[in-house]
Amino acid sequence: MTNLKIALCKSSLLGPVSGADEIMLNYAVHLRQRGYDVEVVLLYSPNENDQYLRRLRSNGVPVTIIVRKSFLFAVLRMLRNLFSSVLFFLFLLRRAPERLRKFWQVALRLIAHLHYRECRAYFARNRPNLMHVFTPDSGAAMMIRAGHELGIPVLYHEMGTPHHMPMLEDYYRRLETVLPLCTEFAALSPRLASDWLVRFPFLRSVTVLPLIMERSKTFDLRGQLSAPPEETVFGFAARVEEGKGPMVLLDALATMNRERPVGIARIAGSGPQLSEVKARARELALGDACEFVGQYSEPLGRSAFMESLDVFVLPSLAEGTPNGIIEAMAHGIPIIASAVGGIPDIIDSQSGILIPPGDADALADAMLLLSGDPERRKRMGAAARERYEQLFEPAVVVPLMLKVYGRVAGNGHMAIASGNGHSHPWADVQLQTAIETVPL
Repeated sequence: MTNLKIALCKSSLLGPVSGADEIMLNYAVHLRQRGYDVEVVLLYSPNENDQYLRRLRSNGVPVTIIVRKSFLFAVLRMLRNLFSSVLFFLFLLRRAPERLRKFWQVALRLIAHLHYRECRAYFARNRPNLMHVFTPDSGAAMMIRAGHELGIPVLYHEMGTPHHMPMLEDYYRRLETVLPLCTEFAALSPRLASDWLVRFPFLRSVTVLPLIMERSKTFDLRGQLSAPPEETVFGFAARVEEGKGPMVLLDALATMNRERPVGIARIAGSGPQLSEVKARARELALGDACEFVGQYSEPLGRSAFMESLDVFVLPSLAEGTPNGIIEAMAHGIPIIASAVGGIPDIIDSQSGILIPPGDADALADAMLLLSGDPERRKRMGAAARERYEQLFEPAVVVPLMLKVYGRVAGNGHMAIASGNGHSHPWADVQLQTAIETVPL
């Protein structure tokens, strides 16, 4: 083990599928593999069958739970699980999602503050060299305060975008009071770093620290599934909600197939808009052109889904740096996505096609272009794979992450790891407050 003790911090794990949990898990596993003293610190107990908890443990990453029994948190989680299984609640959720989710966020924040003493006492006893706090998270502000009071350097790592859903606005307003207590603020891409500097102009700078994505086992499934060989398979994998643009995808699919069957959409995921999306598919008479394959929750399932696709599509209205896009790139799949959030940092003209958010006609045009040109798809897929290797492969991200850790921890702590001999393209990106924003 090295002399750098690292605590990766969240309130709890949010499975069955969570982009933030996937990012944290990959950081933890690769730090552990390189001999670093890393632990995941959770405020509350996750479900014992949570896939991220299971994968952390199987990779030898210690998981510490500060509050093993929180009656209020247990009740809140039980109510959420109960309501999620009631059709009437789903009916309400489709019509008032922001109000219900805002209540959930407020309740979690209040419960977190009830456990401040326990949180502070834990970090006082264990004293890591740095706390890496992943957000947005209901317990982030409390953990940041605890670390600051104890003199522990805190790296705040924002997983999202300032162009978020309205229900998160209150969360970020409250977060402004503790952000100055952090040693360093990191975003997932240069464009997001620039956007966050505009949102929080009091920050001195924002560092770029991308996610790590490791390509899973591959399968040869394209010829074994239901799509006719002359039809192009377009895949969507995300939470099925308005912000991810599933309705835009269906409208584009209907337009593309208006004269003759050209392609099918394979949709993986679950979420509050799933029943509406299925109803819309029936309304558009998409039939076999739209497949709902359910929610995958394990690396092999994700990999098998990606290997069944010709093109990955994500027409989001707002985004950070979506795990789904990066996993598709790792599998050599061309991308069609909205030019929002950090996506333009990920996809260039060689590896995919960017479209305006919410523009179903532009999406249909892009899908038609790629469906009729398998050679272009092949070239774009190869470029996507190369871009993944440059930006998100563990061998290039881990050295950058350790450089940031060494700077945050200070006091002579040096975090050094060998990479693949190539510097990360974003290695020297640390945007200052006066930077001009990059237009979409």
